[in-house]
Amino acid sequence: MSAVSSPYAPVPPGRPLRLAFVGQSTYFRACALDEQGPRIQTAFVDFRAGRDPGVMRSALNAFDPHAVVVFRPEIVPRGVLADLRAPVVGFLTEPIVRREGDDAHWDLQARRRDMQALDRQNVDRIVSFDPLIVPTADEFMEVWRSLPIPVADRLYKEVRAPAGPAKLLFVGRSTVHREQYLAEVKHRMDCLHVAFGIGVDELDGLLERHDVTFNIHNEPYPSFENRVLLHLAGGHLVISEPLSPTHGLDAGRDYVEVHSPAELTRAAAEVRANPQAFHAMRVRGRLKAEQFRASRVWPALVRDLAAFGTHRAAAG
Repeated sequence: MSAVSSPYAPVPPGRPLRLAFVGQSTYFRACALDEQGPRIQTAFVDFRAGRDPGVMRSALNAFDPHAVVVFRPEIVPRGVLADLRAPVVGFLTEPIVRREGDDAHWDLQARRRDMQALDRQNVDRIVSFDPLIVPTADEFMEVWRSLPIPVADRLYKEVRAPAGPAKLLFVGRSTVHREQYLAEVKHRMDCLHVAFGIGVDELDGLLERHDVTFNIHNEPYPSFENRVLLHLAGGHLVISEPLSPTHGLDAGRDYVEVHSPAELTRAAAEVRANPQAFHAMRVRGRLKAEQFRASRVWPALVRDLAAFGTHRAAAG
């Protein structure tokens, strides 16, 4: 897509960029930028499928943003943001079928059907968390960028040596696939499973109190869950099923990769017995997470948006 001039008012010299985020706060507040200073001022507007879009739009109007990021733009009803006088970036956060004709899992097929509700007039650009879904996502709107979902600055922690046996954690809803992986660990070890959505404050506390986390896919298909970066940023050792894509993370150096419930149980037992043996891996994973810090990623994305223009600008 060629660059075009933007019809949106530029940020006045000497004034902070007003950047708004829209999405379900339970999941996406931990991925947004929270800053109130001379450089940037942010707002988070809670919105989820089925909620009154008028309330969301009123909150945006009151904040009067220079730019907006919408997580899961496919759930925003048609036309709600079409006349908003600020560029809107829609962030695709859900795995879908990667190629048309794939014999894909039913869950991926269902999420692809949800994408049919995406209204191109609500957004200026689309960003995907997974470059491998671009061939399918392009059918609904051309994907402009692909990058993993960033991590809120407040969730970054120093790597701390465990006081006693390493404390184990899994944050994510329960599915048959996940329970198959976690059943033995839960039975044999002290592992906290937070199965329902939690706010960023609660997540912040969990990161402080635990040392090791598991990343188990929602269903038996490959993906890259944002919890991987959240926990690496928090200084945790991550034990994960194979990641696809890897977004630059190295299995065996940045995180522990497992391919079966038995491997996960063995890895968890080894970490609990000798947590110091994995200290270097935790440090390396924490360093890798720095490139996905919210205060680094979001301003750069907004600058690119201003430079490259939008399809709504071309229409105007």
